[in-house]
Amino acid sequence: MLIVNVSINNSEAVKSLKIGQHLFLNIFSFIPTIILVFWFRRFIDKRSIMSIGFPSKNICMKLLSGFAAALVIIGTGTILIMLFSPTRLIISHLNQNDILLCFFLFLIVSLNEELLFRGYILNNLMFSGGKYKALVLSSIIFALFHLFNFNLTYIAIINLFLSGMLLGSTYIFTQNIWFPVSLHLFWNFIQGPVFGYAVSGQKLPSIFELTPSGKNYLHGGEFGFEGSLICTILVLITILCIIAYYSKISRCRDDCI
Repeated sequence: MLIVNVSINNSEAVKSLKIGQHLFLNIFSFIPTIILVFWFRRFIDKRSIMSIGFPSKNICMKLLSGFAAALVIIGTGTILIMLFSPTRLIISHLNQNDILLCFFLFLIVSLNEELLFRGYILNNLMFSGGKYKALVLSSIIFALFHLFNFNLTYIAIINLFLSGMLLGSTYIFTQNIWFPVSLHLFWNFIQGPVFGYAVSGQKLPSIFELTPSGKNYLHGGEFGFEGSLICTILVLITILCIIAYYSKISRCRDDCI
């Protein structure tokens, strides 16, 4: 969740790009996303731009919740990986400029993908059908979009689908895009520049250096945390908890009416 891999014939050239170059390419891809989504929303769907999910209420709470969810899942997953496989976590070297560039890179990535996949695709699918069907379909599209990421495995494909489910699990109840944007941002940032995992197969400079060994299905191998079975279990549990929580709130509201 997830760096957009630019379609270049030489994959090694993409891997060797510097953080600033990744940032520039993602900004370049973000501009047409904004234009197309807003144009389709206004002139094809004939609905307001705000209906995508930009409420001004409780923004800070949604952003903090996304950060907390990412930290808990990846932090817990890293502890479990270190318990069940001979993995070391050592301090690396990442200067302040790289940290800022990585943060802005993942901010653009999260805004780009959440605007498209949750704000537009999931929103429109919900408008034309049931919310759970829309969540599954949008998550399949989200996973397919990332099939050309580096070092992809079968577990990673499943986790990409579950990532779409996780990012959309609150949106189908709230139509609020701030939580998935925050979760997406901090998921990538904590996973890569902090703990040192590859992010969807792309290795970046990091504060810590993770040196996993043993079975790849435990730690994700070269694809990163999203390629691990531990990630599968933790994300699935989180999805079920979120859906159960919001379903309970919905039932309580219905009972009060």
